Amino acid sequence: MLLDISRALRAPGEEIPFRHCDEIPPQEIFGETVTFSGVTMEGYCSAADDSLRLHGVLTATAHGHCAMCLKPVDYQVNVPFDEVFTRQTRYNRPEEYSSDEEERLMYEGSKVELGHLAMTLAVLDLPIRFECGEDCPALDAELPDSAPYQCASQKDMPDQHPFKALQQLLTKDQEV
Repeated sequence: MLLDISRALRAPGEEIPFRHCDEIPPQEIFGETVTFSGVTMEGYCSAADDSLRLHGVLTATAHGHCAMCLKPVDYQVNVPFDEVFTRQTRYNRPEEYSSDEEERLMYEGSKVELGHLAMTLAVLDLPIRFECGEDCPALDAELPDSAPYQCASQKDMPDQHPFKALQQLLTKDQEV
């Protein structure tokens, strides 16, 4: 969806408040499909010369599944942003940019596309894995302290130390 920035273009240097609702398509992340709802960008926009500054907060709700018990989980996305868009004119077409300039955010006319920015901000804010919390039924299935698969520290198993040969050389040098 496009944000109308005509008020900011008519009043250069003045910060104009905006509220923009958008949609983020479902995203495939580490084999899981994450969906988003209530995607809203609120803040201020201001224009100066050929640049447009947008700053504010992106809020949304991400819907996924708990990594342990697979129950549906909601995650509240709340990301501040401060981005500068450059006006695209007929003299600076994207095909003329170097690889560094391809990452530049662009706008043309009196509207700016915020869908890609919203998707990027939301996905980067997601946790590595969703968890439903301390009341997760999968937490009861954890291994007890006496489980045979429990990890041991190097102090508990000195003969399994990965640098055992080096440790023996150090010990031999100290005895000499």
